[in-house]
Amino acid sequence: MTARTSPLSTEAPAVRFNFAPGPAQLPAAVAAEVAEAVRAYPPSGRSLLELSHHSDAFAEIAATAEADLRALLGIGADHAVLFGNGGARLHYALWPPNLAAADAALGYVDTGHWSRLALAEARCQRRRVRVFDADDAGDYPEVAAADAAECALVHYVSNETLTGLAMPPPAVACPLVCDSTSDFLSAPLDIDRFALVYAGCQKNLGAAGLTVLIARIDRLQEAEILPKGFRYAEQIAARGLGHTPPIVPWFVAARMLRWLRAEGGLDEMRRRARARAQPLYECIDAAGPYRNAIAPRARSVMNVCFQLPDAALEERFLRRAAAQGLAGLRGHPAAGGVRASLYNAMPEAGADALLQFMREFARTA
Repeated sequence: MTARTSPLSTEAPAVRFNFAPGPAQLPAAVAAEVAEAVRAYPPSGRSLLELSHHSDAFAEIAATAEADLRALLGIGADHAVLFGNGGARLHYALWPPNLAAADAALGYVDTGHWSRLALAEARCQRRRVRVFDADDAGDYPEVAAADAAECALVHYVSNETLTGLAMPPPAVACPLVCDSTSDFLSAPLDIDRFALVYAGCQKNLGAAGLTVLIARIDRLQEAEILPKGFRYAEQIAARGLGHTPPIVPWFVAARMLRWLRAEGGLDEMRRRARARAQPLYECIDAAGPYRNAIAPRARSVMNVCFQLPDAALEERFLRRAAAQGLAGLRGHPAAGGVRASLYNAMPEAGADALLQFMREFARTA
């Protein structure tokens, strides 16, 4: 007779589902295509790692990626698309000089860790800022149009990964700037409301090392205070090729964009995100060891965060989850707790496996 393994066995199998906050898992079909391209990319048969950014093959990758992104979000001619090096955090410092005059008042919505880092960069530049603070109830602030009347632009982070707080676009008259890194392309977005949407690609769009920016053309400044490589207008004019770009992450993003369209687009991604997250929140809210401090309307469907009563129980939870192949659940060092990241490539089966583990752990812990 074959021995049966307990649902809470501590024998660590291979990773079944990766709940890490980024780099996140890829759909199996995309991962296979990337692996094959690294081995031999047509038509030359050389590795994707050797592909020139001046080649026709790369031009096709870049053009396809932009076309698919425009189709998914309904991006019109008023906005430019730029795929650039690095991570989104760099743009906390870059977007103010690229989009606003030096004396312009800028609004910042403070919802947590990442929004505060963005605000700190504005203060380093001695910008005139108006801060909209969240309350103490784990909710996002209501930004009144009248309070933002003096602002040329209002910046917010749509999804705070440390705590799992999500915020819709503020209802203000001025254009918005959004760090959408951890919920990018997880739901439809009215892009016309934005002067800039920017996102690191390592969560919902592939591999680390690439950031996508969608910038309203008529908001771009000359930004002469910045080195040329950091000026949005010049990088857009060069189509992101002012220097050798991160070719492999760009290719991954292109294949992820194609996958998103084939899977049903952003309405379908929104449906799947809710289907993954809601049962987990129901489990957290039931009587048991789990606690979530975020107001229900502000709960993220990308990052489900929760705490257990003490550090020892939390460690036991994480260890046993890893033993069941549920990887990457440890919370950010600044916040602690448990964090299940449920990005677009996470199948519902992954969220269901975590749910079943949480229920069993609650019964036996």
